[in-house]
Amino acid sequence: MSRPTRFGLTWWGQRWIAALEALGAVYTNRLPRGRTYARKGTVHDLVVAPGRVTARVTGSRPQPYRVTLQLPVFDDATWDAIVAALAGRVRHAAELLDGRMPEDVDEVLAACGVSLFPSARELATRCSCPDVANPCKHVAAVHYVLAQTFDADPFLLPTLRGRDRLALLAGLRAVRAGGVEDAPDQLEPEAPLRIDTLVAHALFRSPAPPTDVPIRPHQPEEPDAPLRRLGPPPGLEAAADALRATVRGAAAVAWELLDGDPDPLVGALRRLGPTSARSLAEALELPIEEIRARLRQLRAEDRVVVTGRGPGTRYQLA
Repeated sequence: MSRPTRFGLTWWGQRWIAALEALGAVYTNRLPRGRTYARKGTVHDLVVAPGRVTARVTGSRPQPYRVTLQLPVFDDATWDAIVAALAGRVRHAAELLDGRMPEDVDEVLAACGVSLFPSARELATRCSCPDVANPCKHVAAVHYVLAQTFDADPFLLPTLRGRDRLALLAGLRAVRAGGVEDAPDQLEPEAPLRIDTLVAHALFRSPAPPTDVPIRPHQPEEPDAPLRRLGPPPGLEAAADALRATVRGAAAVAWELLDGDPDPLVGALRRLGPTSARSLAEALELPIEEIRARLRQLRAEDRVVVTGRGPGTRYQLA
């Protein structure tokens, strides 16, 4: 039996669900019905554009219901302040330029007096169904699907507020380089995102990922890549090479600390991830009997877990 689809697997997806729950506090019985609709794949023709989300939801009638969500966009002055604040924090700028949404990004926006996430009083919803509840189950279904859409692409959140990925990243690069940000109307805008029905169905019906995801660290080939993308801070252009050398040195020290476990077997398990006793023996150039004896000891200490049987047996750190 497959597990039910989960909504809001990222912190930003969870924040969007929280906004929905605040909106639906009076009509709480509509939310579980909306989740059921979302899990059945009834939401289609979803379009995300600045200040507006539209979708159709197949319900009990032959004609799908039309759902619209509206959210105020930030004006250019507000976006200029946001971009300047984000560009002033190296970690935030680097994560955004890498396509990731910093977990505390909304704290930066709060200092500018705004939030990416809607309050109940600024989010307007409309559905063509006769239900007077707000949200109705169709609006709730679109909200849940949006949470999963935001999980996949967090840049849709600033898009809703009026600044798409291209304009936001162009502004960050310009401010970091000490230049002037291009006006939003001078950039080629991204087309509103429309999720094809079949793609959406595959995404929203996919099984939920495991709660425990094994992390296999790897030595980065270019540890100074974020610095190269960001460019040196204004006024330190002459020190760019020295800064990159410092970053590479720090990364080498960090990897040595990670890889330098006093127990060679533990270090090998950390490097290789799930692997066989034979692979460990070859990596450490030790007899396989010695490796297996040490693995039994680590299992007894609950430091190693085993998956598979026979030739498919794999060991990894707990």
